[in-house]
Amino acid sequence: MNIVNRTGILISTAYDSLENPMTEEVDMAEKAIRGLVDMPKVFALLYRPDEPKEWMTSDDELLKANPIATEVKETYDFLIEYRSNAIMAPERRKNFLTKHMNIFVNGDEEESYIKESDLDECEVDEIQWQGRDVYVGLDLAQTNDNTAVAMTSYDPNTRKIYGKAWAFYPKGLQTAKSQVEKLDYASMSEKGWAFPVGNKIIDYAAVEKFVMELESTYGVHVKGIGYDKWNAVSTAAKLSDAGYEAVEIVQNTAGLYPATKLLREKILNGEFEYETNKLMKLNFLNAKVVLDNNLSYYLNKKKSSGKIDMVAAMVDSLALWETEIVDEGRDMGRMAILI
Repeated sequence: MNIVNRTGILISTAYDSLENPMTEEVDMAEKAIRGLVDMPKVFALLYRPDEPKEWMTSDDELLKANPIATEVKETYDFLIEYRSNAIMAPERRKNFLTKHMNIFVNGDEEESYIKESDLDECEVDEIQWQGRDVYVGLDLAQTNDNTAVAMTSYDPNTRKIYGKAWAFYPKGLQTAKSQVEKLDYASMSEKGWAFPVGNKIIDYAAVEKFVMELESTYGVHVKGIGYDKWNAVSTAAKLSDAGYEAVEIVQNTAGLYPATKLLREKILNGEFEYETNKLMKLNFLNAKVVLDNNLSYYLNKKKSSGKIDMVAAMVDSLALWETEIVDEGRDMGRMAILI
């Protein structure tokens, strides 16, 4: 700490494990490049593909991880041959992906939830919430960590989903959180994206009050509240006592996959809108999903590269919409048959 202008240099290829410091360094560097975090004293040089899933077919992605191959033909020929061997021989794949493509891998098949470019297409300045039916989602974390509330609305005419989310954090930890997460929580609070409640722990009463005031604040009608029962049993009971229908969203593949899939597909199809919110956008880009043997997937907080509470809350709210949208599709199918 007493060394003036101290400098640290980290050099590494990827590893066949996600549990290592370089994944964190790379994630933070990418967020700095996107302007999502402020790291003016860090210089990062990353040779890695933009589309890791295309490693089998794209020479462009191969060259992004191996720029010297654009100048040295022998290196290029070697990599092409090694890639062919990795495709045909799965036991060689992990070594090729880590050492020559700079792709971190591990035993679980996982992937980023959504791309920034797709998310950018869904960003709008303002959504008119007045008169909309909404479902609310809750993701209540431990009392000293971020908690999130989200509300979503579905328009059957345009088939669009509209979303808005807020984070809550302990006010007494604002400075520490800003330093550790490289985020200006004070600025996030000023913009209305996050709210400091309580001191060293979350004031759940403030979160409950916020939810109960959504109807008067935004002029919406709350049809129901979906929640993860972890840390939320007491809050759910209070909301039920206040007259809201509180529904537990089971936190496993069966409970989360339909809504997680619905949200991703709506974003990719341009049928999702959200108001400019840098913190929520960062939550989306942090999010990773884990695939099971049936190719079903769900958000995984442990595998994700930062906070995803706001997205998790949105998925909880969409779990309630998903049932209605599926039923709507069945009714349209019946109408088509009658016609």
